[in-house]
Amino acid sequence: MRSRITVIKGLVGLLTLGLLVSCTTNVQVEGSVPTPLVAKIPANVAIFYDEKFKNFVHTEELDTEGTWNINLGEKNLEFFRNLSNAMFSSVTEVDSPEMTPEQQVQFDGLIIPTIDEYGFLTPNIGVLPFYSVSIRYQVLILNKQNERVAKYEVVGYGKSEGNSFTAGDAVGDATMLAIRDGGQQIAVELRHQPAIIEWLSQRNLD
Repeated sequence: MRSRITVIKGLVGLLTLGLLVSCTTNVQVEGSVPTPLVAKIPANVAIFYDEKFKNFVHTEELDTEGTWNINLGEKNLEFFRNLSNAMFSSVTEVDSPEMTPEQQVQFDGLIIPTIDEYGFLTPNIGVLPFYSVSIRYQVLILNKQNERVAKYEVVGYGKSEGNSFTAGDAVGDATMLAIRDGGQQIAVELRHQPAIIEWLSQRNLD
């Protein structure tokens, strides 16, 4: 009898483990990475991507759907590399959020993009019958003296109907669209910010 109870407990444990595994959705964001067609800002800039930005993974546990792990770091980084090279005359990646004296001579400024917030909704938890994603980006611009020029914030949005996708694929598709939307806003709007215009006009006078 004892061995029978042990077997039953073992089966229950395996069943529970299987349910936990089945309630975890892992999303690897995929998709094409376009290069925005914009006039280049005439500046030679350094750009710093921290580890969180380069390897960004959003993990969230939903009562009705279990745990979601959404890995967007690779595609997000690839898109922002294309974006920065399209936006500025010259771009060099650096390994510190503060320029050295040598870099202060070499570059007009330093750009530091970050993801401030990621959010998503599925049809099960939203009021609309599609999957939606929002990504809040912040772009910090520093001048040659490592002083703040501006901090620009933008929210990218994406949605997927999900009719021909699994739930994970639909969230991945919506995430890729949100990355593109955020990047497009940065490409079009950043150059028109008053602080950026002043920085560009003053950088050669420092």
